[in-house]
Amino acid sequence: MVGGFAPLLSGCYVDATPPEFAVEGYQPAYCDGYVVYYDAGGRPFYYLPGGGVYWIPANHPYYGELVRHWGVYGHAYSRWYAHSGYRYRAYRRR
Repeated sequence: MVGGFAPLLSGCYVDATPPEFAVEGYQPAYCDGYVVYYDAGGRPFYYLPGGGVYWIPANHPYYGELVRHWGVYGHAYSRWYAHSGYRYRAYRRR
């Protein structure tokens, strides 16, 4: 499924990422240009500049896809986050 998401109308997607983002077989999803992170239960969110958090609402058109992404890649997500993913909080693709 990585790379299989076409850009979605909502601005949420998974695609080719900068090499430093692809670690341990994981490529992060993006929403509104921000790297999507997950809590321990698989709920997606992203960090805002200044340290705020935006929880992607369950009624978002692609919430289910983002949750499925975590379900498939959660084990790799954990390694990615521990290795380098935490450094990309509030990173936004232009």
